[in-house]
Amino acid sequence: MSKEIKSLITITLTVILVIAIVYLTTAIFMTGEIGNGKKTTKDKTTTTSPSISKMYDNMIIASKTFDQNKEEYKVIFFYGKDISEELNGAINSYDSSSKEIKLYKVNLSDVINKFVISKEQNSKATSYKQLKINGVTLITIKNKVITSYVTDEKNIINELK
Repeated sequence: MSKEIKSLITITLTVILVIAIVYLTTAIFMTGEIGNGKKTTKDKTTTTSPSISKMYDNMIIASKTFDQNKEEYKVIFFYGKDISEELNGAINSYDSSSKEIKLYKVNLSDVINKFVISKEQNSKATSYKQLKINGVTLITIKNKVITSYVTDEKNIINELK
């Protein structure tokens, strides 16, 4: 009987030790729950300026570009941290105004949206699978069809004013 109890205790302790090692490894290297990862996450949330956080209202993923409920709307594709102050201001002022055409935003820096980044452009896309974006782009969609495709940042800013 004592041999069975020792064996049971050894197995239980081994299982607990393995679970603890897996948890600590995941918490340190994968999620950043333990260590420096938590500090940097905290710093990022406290240092985000209001205009940048407002930038993330009406965010969609690229695969939802043609799936919005509105009849006509605009979608701007941009690279999150590399956005110029002038363009950021134009986007924020567009959001603040009472324009009838809603503006949705797609951050090309997000991994989920990388599939639309291309060296070419496709201004005639009819589905998200055909989208090809080469830099900051503003498209207007009416009845699920692209009616305007603007790629020059100055023209985008003028379009948003």
